[in-house]
Amino acid sequence: MLSNMTYLNVRHTLPMLGWQARSFKFKTSMTPTKMHGRRREASADLGTTQVRIDIDSYESRKAYGFRKDADLCADFKNAGLSGVKQGTSRRSSEAWQIIDGAAKPNANFFQKQAKHKIEAEISERKEIELKPIPRPKITVHPAELKGTPDVGEHSIDIRSEPFADIAYEPGSIDYNMKVEGSIHMWTSIGHYDIYA
Repeated sequence: MLSNMTYLNVRHTLPMLGWQARSFKFKTSMTPTKMHGRRREASADLGTTQVRIDIDSYESRKAYGFRKDADLCADFKNAGLSGVKQGTSRRSSEAWQIIDGAAKPNANFFQKQAKHKIEAEISERKEIELKPIPRPKITVHPAELKGTPDVGEHSIDIRSEPFADIAYEPGSIDYNMKVEGSIHMWTSIGHYDIYA
């Protein structure tokens, strides 16, 4: 009697999910900064001139008789003009004296004139003027600092781009049903079906 019993067999399969994940990608790239620099060393660029001494000894040499041709010519010119003036004045004076005295009796004008001239030269006093010999003029030109300092140059030029390249790829997850869940039920008589 027991062998004719009806058994309810149940078999169920759990569902199995599968998925595939892909990570997101984030890439950035920037233009490298460029730096340029210029440098020039500072330099003094200064120099001194030599001390210069000017000596003007002409006045001293002139006192000893060493004279320039221009001074000699000037002296000759002045002496010539003075001689012409004196000669002209003397001849005019003598002419008037001859006119006034030559017609007088016992004049002897020319003898008196010659005698007067000789007496004047004898009685003339020669004067010698002594003057100190001028010292040479010495002019000293001190050394001078000439040139322009160069402060040099030191500069840096930095160039960079204000933007960056960004590449973004979002990640994803894909689901799929690998095994579908199921429940099977059936009956068997007298025993359970294990592998049905």
